[in-house]
Amino acid sequence: MSVAARRRQKGAALLIVLLLVATLSFIALAATERTALSAARSVNERIRAESLWYAFGAEALALTAIEAAHEASDGKMSLDDPWATTPLNAPIEEGTALLYFADDTACFNVNSLAREINDDADSNDQPVRPAEEFALLVRNLGFSEFEGETLAEVIGDWVDEDTRRRPQGAEDGFYGGLPSPYRTGNTPVAAVSELRAMKGVARETYAALKPYLCAHPDAEPSTINVNMLAADDAPLLAAALDAMSPERTVTVQAAADIIAARPPGGYSDTAAFLVESSVQSLGLERMTAGRFDITSKYMRARAEIIYDSAVFEMTVQLALDTNGRGTVLMRRFGAEE
Repeated sequence: MSVAARRRQKGAALLIVLLLVATLSFIALAATERTALSAARSVNERIRAESLWYAFGAEALALTAIEAAHEASDGKMSLDDPWATTPLNAPIEEGTALLYFADDTACFNVNSLAREINDDADSNDQPVRPAEEFALLVRNLGFSEFEGETLAEVIGDWVDEDTRRRPQGAEDGFYGGLPSPYRTGNTPVAAVSELRAMKGVARETYAALKPYLCAHPDAEPSTINVNMLAADDAPLLAAALDAMSPERTVTVQAAADIIAARPPGGYSDTAAFLVESSVQSLGLERMTAGRFDITSKYMRARAEIIYDSAVFEMTVQLALDTNGRGTVLMRRFGAEE
């Protein structure tokens, strides 16, 4: 064999060896990356699982804490209470758990719209028409009262049990004709976010209404804890009071003045709120003590678990019975929508 031929064979062998080395290096790199990814996934799964159990522990702690606060305050709950102003810090191994409590009565219960407006009789027992109050709230937020009336019927059709469409509402016939058809719930909603699936609820409308709405399991308007009202709740209070006024004269500013007039520590009882001069000056003919209270039947607790550099959030809706015993109605994982 000539020298030139042997050189060509050596060059080919070297090229094959280099290709084999490159291929094996690529395989080794891929295996290393896959192993690292698998290890990282295992760590993340462990952190999430442990954070989830810590969150459940925080939920149990929230129930105990709010029951103790209710008992210590003899049923009177106010924005000035320590639990309402300062988060509860619960140290955990390799992290911490923060619990934030908030009232869940300063809101309009959308499930109360299940009743037809004609079903609400003018009586001392039921002087508030939820659909009217909702329309007034929508008006106070910068929309027209007609938009509020329309949306009240849309929500009412979604949460009531029948399939009869209200004049401006929507039942299965409307939703079934959409490009991606679906049906109405025909049951109370579990979360306010369900409104996004309803007719006419645009993103902007939902964003404006969401802070003032809630979804309670009963079909009655939310009994508002007047001691937990903040300045931003003036549109809600104005709507609740205006629904009791035959003249529709209660303005958002008047409601803001009532909130600002609350004494330090809150009212001692509901009667003290009703005889407040700023409330009396409204001359409401349909006022009822049952619409307001100094305690909160519904509460929210948000747990923020900081564990091993990860953050895990869970929000829990709580209900307190007349004895101050708490139950969990709903829990949601993740940050606020």
